[in-house]
Amino acid sequence: MAQRTPVDHWVRSPADCCYFPDTLDTTGRPLEALVCAAESGPPGGRVPVKPVALIRAHTARGARDIVVCVADDDPAWGAVDRAQDLPADLRGEIERFVIARRSHEPAGTSVSWCSRDDALTAIDDAAARWAETVNGHG
Repeated sequence: MAQRTPVDHWVRSPADCCYFPDTLDTTGRPLEALVCAAESGPPGGRVPVKPVALIRAHTARGARDIVVCVADDDPAWGAVDRAQDLPADLRGEIERFVIARRSHEPAGTSVSWCSRDDALTAIDDAAARWAETVNGHG
């Protein structure tokens, strides 16, 4: 019989936590994405998305960008083109989630919402950063 081991519940994600392949953010990690979808995508699979906003998490160590997306082929999210189109309660959940994930920061975290254009620029910049490192190897 397997021994039962408890876990600490950390925080529930209001959307699927993903990352953009072949990208590097300013910290050298793949650019993060939160994907709103009626159903979660397959673990390890790729999901076509439509970026709708950028969240910038500000900490004492600097800023970290997260692109908020909707599943591109999901009719439930088809009318969402920008952050203001997301339900207000979902925007609040996303903010709380981002802040909770950065709760280890000594001076706390603040969050700012940026435009879809900012999100697209962040994706382009992260892809360029990846390419500059000889496809992530150098």
